Amino acid sequence: MNESKRVRWGVIGLGWFGEVHADNLAEMPDIELTALCTRRPNRLGEVADRLGIERRYTDYHELLADPDVDVVSITTHVYDHREIAIEALRSGKHVLLEKPMAPSAADCDQIIHAAAEASGLFMVGHICRFDPRVALAKEAIEQGRIGKIISMHARRNLSKAIGRLVLDDISALMGDGIHDADLMLWFSQAKVSSV
Repeated sequence: MNESKRVRWGVIGLGWFGEVHADNLAEMPDIELTALCTRRPNRLGEVADRLGIERRYTDYHELLADPDVDVVSITTHVYDHREIAIEALRSGKHVLLEKPMAPSAADCDQIIHAAAEASGLFMVGHICRFDPRVALAKEAIEQGRIGKIISMHARRNLSKAIGRLVLDDISALMGDGIHDADLMLWFSQAKVSSV
């Protein structure tokens, strides 16, 4: 990483959630949003102009080759995750990969293997762990204030319109349900034994 305290970050993929990443990163005091990448030049210009970002790429390979980017958020379509994440890890970047990690267990295994061999850090975007309410629940569980966990249940309300847009490509579990599964495993410190 660079010598200054600020982490230089790039975002690959500027759909709705990529823009959310970019907007939030631009507001963080210890992060310098350095570069943006999307295949759509008009979209790239729109977001980069609004955020004042000079480094603009329509090819993610070029962003990964940029020595002034330390970390990348990968917020592309799930079917592009494996290829981009592996290349980002091999390029020496730290990687925040939006969930779901990949469309298949085999793709996930390839990403995990690349992360194990990489010099950079790797994290899947399980953002719910950073919600203050969730952090308080985790603390209460660890301190034994809640008692022994014997069962957990989750329910999500997703509008039908959004459901059709998202769930045609990925299952409900891999969409928002993965947050609930992640929290259940995190709270209980259990490992999945079978699916």
